[in-house]
Formats: sequence, structure tokens, C-alpha cells
Amino acid sequence: MNRTTLRILGVAAGVLLGTISAISFRAYRASRISSMEKTAGNPLSSSDTLSDEGDEDAWDIKPPVADPGKRKALASLVASSKQEPKWLKGFEFEDQLGRKISSESLRGQPYVACFFFTTCKGSCPRQTSQMQLLQNKFKDKPIRFVSITVDPEVDTREVLAGYAESFQANPDRWYFLRGEMAYTQRVGVEKFFLDGVEKRGHPDRFCLVNAEGDIVGSYVWLDVDERELLLTHIAELVGG
Repeated sequence: MNRTTLRILGVAAGVLLGTISAISFRAYRASRISSMEKTAGNPLSSSDTLSDEGDEDAWDIKPPVADPGKRKALASLVASSKQEPKWLKGFEFEDQLGRKISSESLRGQPYVACFFFTTCKGSCPRQTSQMQLLQNKFKDKPIRFVSITVDPEVDTREVLAGYAESFQANPDRWYFLRGEMAYTQRVGVEKFFLDGVEKRGHPDRFCLVNAEGDIVGSYVWLDVDERELLLTHIAELVGG
């Protein structure tokens, strides 16, 4: 067998091995992706893993949070909204004690706001419990709390008062507010830049507003990391 024949055989063997390796790798990746799709939405048990120990998989890497609490995006939106003549510049609601609470009366201290309704059997009780924890954690700090109903026909002043009492809400710091639904939707969009504020529907977010009345952060309260981020940003506003 001459040298030319040996070279040809060597090249052919190399191509064959490379093809086999490529096919094997594609099959491996396909099986991994299929496995991930099947388990999507289901928590992994302690024995489950998406990669071998010490094998860093690009599928497992979470991208860094570029805008924590949406602060940069919200600052831009707030600045733009102030230039829009038809955009809401403030709001006014009735609280659980029949008082008029407005964005103007809330100035001077930061506050955390959210939307809810009292007959909600889903996330609302947990959301209000989280707000209660914030009230207790910052009880000695200059900060207030605002819960706005998205079911004003059912959530009368008396109903809101009873609901507030069940969560030991301090009426001087935590306001449960109601107003016409169409107006509430406008407030959700134009003051808090939230999608999904509608009758008996709301996003699971806490909005942080500074002492000047501008929203400075928006946080998914269901997410542990975002709740911790909210605590950090509140501390920045109230001095620790």
C-alpha cells in the first residue's frame, strides 16, 4: 500500500469519526433539551440535575439583571410622562375610613403601592401578608403603604375597613383605597406604569414611590430576590 492510499484512508477515517461525533453530540443535546421541556414548570427534586457535576451548561446560566427594580426604565417613563399634557399627574381615592387620600397628600414620605381585591382567593391574601410584613419591618421608619382595590363595587369602605383590620393595618400608615374602576385603571397605567390593572385583575407587583411622588421601582413580590431588592431600595429611601 503506497503513501497516497494511506493518506486517503486516513482522511476518510477522520471524516467518519468526526461525523459520528457530531451526530452523537446533536443527539445528546436534543435529549437534554427534550428533558428540559418535559420538566419545565415543575420544580426539580434534590436529585435532579441538568448537567454533570463540574460541567457548566449554557442553559443553566441566568443572565444578569440589567435594571434592578426597573429603576432606569421607570425614571425615563416618569420624565416622559411629565411632558404629556393629558397624562395623569396625580390621583385621589377614598380610604377605608372615608378619608380622601391623594398623591399630593402622600408626598413627603415614600410609599409602597399595590393592587388587590378582598374576595381574591389567589395571590391577594399572600400579597397583603407581604405588605403587612413590610409595615412591621419598617414600623419605625417614615414610609407608608397603599393597597388599591380593583373591585370597588364589592369593596365598599366598610369591607375595606374590615379587611384592613384583619391584617392589623395601621390606618395612619396603611391606606386601603377605592375609586371608580375606569379611573383606577388609568392610575395603574399612568401613575404606576403597570399592565393588567382591570376589574378583579392585577399584576403581582409592589411599586415603590419616593417622597416626591415619583415611582422609582417595581418588584414582583412572588420572587424572593426581588423582595430582597425592594427591602434594599426602601432602606435607601428611609435611611437604613
